[in-house]
Amino acid sequence: MAIGGTTRAAPARPERRPASPSSRETPEHVIVRLRRSARHLVWPSAAFLVLCFGTGYYWGRLPEPWLNAALPILAAVLVVACSGLPLLLWLNRITIITTRRLIVKHGFVVRERSEFLLGRGSEATLRRGPLQLLTGSGDVIVHAGADGQITLRDVPRARMVQRAVTDLIEQAAGTPLARRAG
Repeated sequence: MAIGGTTRAAPARPERRPASPSSRETPEHVIVRLRRSARHLVWPSAAFLVLCFGTGYYWGRLPEPWLNAALPILAAVLVVACSGLPLLLWLNRITIITTRRLIVKHGFVVRERSEFLLGRGSEATLRRGPLQLLTGSGDVIVHAGADGQITLRDVPRARMVQRAVTDLIEQAAGTPLARRAG
């Protein structure tokens, strides 16, 4: 209520609009999260099965009672050493490809994170061994001239990853690689 019959309007506040990103500041999106090829878990899985079946078969059949009591303890230790640790090492390393960067994270107690800007990349090459050819995996090497290189070891669907990284390098540079080479 205003004094004297007149009303006072509140001062106009400028509207706060979110800053629209310019063409150079487009938001970064995660393209893919990768781990090494799962073929690294074949032997640990086989060891797990052999240990479980062997423990089940020999439990209660050993001549001494203390051997029957020690068998599951020994089997549990071997399962952790032969199957659990390789699984943890496989889960430990992750590669994230975004529209601007390659990020490699690994480590248990001390996490290490390496970032590689795709704008600095010049090319992505694919290296495959015989076993990698059979499983469709491979090593993708991203070169950045004087800045060095980063190697994505044994990634699944390596040819697709290499093409995607090459396309992202082209987008970051603004010109196709074919035009830059010529």
